[in-house]
Amino acid sequence: MHKYLLTSFILSSISLSGQNFSDDEYLQIVAQNLEVKNNIVSASGNVVAYSPNYYLTANRLIYDKNNSTVELFDDVSILKNDEIYSFSDYTYMDMKNETNKLLPFFMLDNKNKLWFNSSSTTSSKNNYQLEKSTLSSCDCKDPSWSIGFSSGDYNTTKQWINTYNTTLYIKDMPIFYTPYFGFPTNTDRRSGLLKPTLGWSKKEGLHYAQPVFIEFADNYDFEYIPQIRNQRGSGHAFKYRYKDSLYSQLNFEAAVFNEKVKFQNKMELENDKHYGFDLEYKRDKLFSTNNEDGFLLDVINMNDVDYINTKYDNDIMDYTNKFLESKVKYYFNTHNFYADLYLKFYNDISKDSNDDVMQSLPSSNIHKYSKNIFFDKLIYSTDINFERKTRVEGISANITDVSVPFSYSFSFFNDYLNFSLKEEIKYKNIKYTNETYDYDDVNYAQSNHNISIYTDLLKPYKDYIHTIKLDTSITYTDNIKNIGDIYDSTNSELSELSIFAITQTNENFSLGLNQSIYNRDSLKEIVNHKIKQAYVYDKTEDKYIKSNLENDLSIFYTYGTLSNRLYYNHEIKKIIDSSTTFKFTKGDYYFNLYYLYEKDTDTLENQKNLNYDFGFSINKNYKLSYKEEFDLTLDVVNKREYVFDINKKCWGINFKLIDSLVATNTTDDTALRQDILYMEFNLKQLFTLKQVHKFDERNE
Repeated sequence: MHKYLLTSFILSSISLSGQNFSDDEYLQIVAQNLEVKNNIVSASGNVVAYSPNYYLTANRLIYDKNNSTVELFDDVSILKNDEIYSFSDYTYMDMKNETNKLLPFFMLDNKNKLWFNSSSTTSSKNNYQLEKSTLSSCDCKDPSWSIGFSSGDYNTTKQWINTYNTTLYIKDMPIFYTPYFGFPTNTDRRSGLLKPTLGWSKKEGLHYAQPVFIEFADNYDFEYIPQIRNQRGSGHAFKYRYKDSLYSQLNFEAAVFNEKVKFQNKMELENDKHYGFDLEYKRDKLFSTNNEDGFLLDVINMNDVDYINTKYDNDIMDYTNKFLESKVKYYFNTHNFYADLYLKFYNDISKDSNDDVMQSLPSSNIHKYSKNIFFDKLIYSTDINFERKTRVEGISANITDVSVPFSYSFSFFNDYLNFSLKEEIKYKNIKYTNETYDYDDVNYAQSNHNISIYTDLLKPYKDYIHTIKLDTSITYTDNIKNIGDIYDSTNSELSELSIFAITQTNENFSLGLNQSIYNRDSLKEIVNHKIKQAYVYDKTEDKYIKSNLENDLSIFYTYGTLSNRLYYNHEIKKIIDSSTTFKFTKGDYYFNLYYLYEKDTDTLENQKNLNYDFGFSINKNYKLSYKEEFDLTLDVVNKREYVFDINKKCWGINFKLIDSLVATNTTDDTALRQDILYMEFNLKQLFTLKQVHKFDERNE
């Protein structure tokens, strides 16, 4: 019996191609029972029909070959283009005109992770007309949220849904109604209103911002963002993005915010208007296709720090940097050399005038990569740097640096003992440019002779591998030329030249050790330890002085790392710099800590900072975390951050509370502290609602 049914099933199949079908469209039908009469095919029993675009199943099928229509009955399922699944009791398909009718209708859009359930649906090509429908991206049986609507349409090509008489349900509870609702089902760029930002604070009142996005073409778009803070003022922001090639990107943003007089006087703000702009353009392969070259333009300007504080999409900041840097750079890189041209402009917005601020207009660097000369082991490279440091008030200078190092390496005793000889010639020229100062230009040249001796050893054990590198380095210097006025800390008459101080290499030698322990099976590093001690010759005391002892220790374990780097000063017999990092992650738990300690060798004042964050997950859907940046020296918390996040398959909620110091341009220039609560509600594939609540600022 089983053998007969299998044979019948295989034989009862037919491949049909009608004259009304396109050349690449055909329908093949497989069923337990097939009957063809007057170009009408009737099939029943486990019917399967497929074409290049469709895969169909049903209990019964009627195919009209002349009209290219298909009717499917009972347990109908359709897979279209491997993306859209639909289920119904009855389906009528006009394959010539690409129109369908389905009663009732359930569709799963696998690409966009959405499903629809409708009492009836008609479709024309890629546009579906939906009646008495429900949609969601949650579980079909018991969705956490769903949208019900009396009618709607879904264009699978444009990826856009329109719904009418729409109600949003959380479980079975209706919570929101709108006569019309339209939204995209993907993240493609398209013109329209973007997600608004809604906030409130007792001091600023209601805060509302609504971005308007315009897509002009695939390679450029525009965004206009009006905002209002009803007790503080209103503002406007503009964004423009342009991509003129595959290797470039331009971003431009400008904004202005107008303060209400009452708010300005109450908060003692210096300015009634905050404005600024930020222009950034990056381009690789600007002129060259075979080699690497690129161009960077980054220009930023603002009249005060409240330009950032009043931006509609700003994130709360610690201490806003009042020293702005704008730059223009072009670089060219080949296998043989690298060159760049750099212009840097600094703007200290805390000052009324930038006449005394040093600018770098321009600087240039040329580097010739290491190359053999005369024979294989003799290598040299070249660096040439030029910088024009200029300002309106104060001493300025043009500075040229040239460095040409030569090195030669060889080994003895079957590579157990290695030698490296290095000769470096350095030259610096300083040409003072301000006419009001009478300083002699500098010509300074120095030759450094260096000898390095080192050995790399490896010792395997049963479970571990131990590697160790011992090295010593000796450097001698010769001053070839020393002409002009060079800054000397012992000469107060040259204190104005401290900004152009020359770093002179003194005679020195150093001892170093670098060792590691590895797991023999996995070759994963377990411990790494580095220590280095240098001795520098002091001409005044005619003896070698110990420089800072450098020690670096890292321990790698299953759940993270523990590392410490410190510098010990022998003169004051104190640790002057120490940074410790601890990282721990196990399953759904994590904890990170960073501690920094610094001591000023002149004033002996300490600076201590402690940053840490920790968090954990519950069922991978619920996350709690906390972050703190603490200034131990001033005994003040710069920033606290509390985060609670729920991330379900089809929805999510995020709460973030930040308590932070913020900078503001008040008349007394005092730092303020502010709490901000960020809330984000996300119905996935549908929309995201963001709300910001700013609490009153308070003096620190």
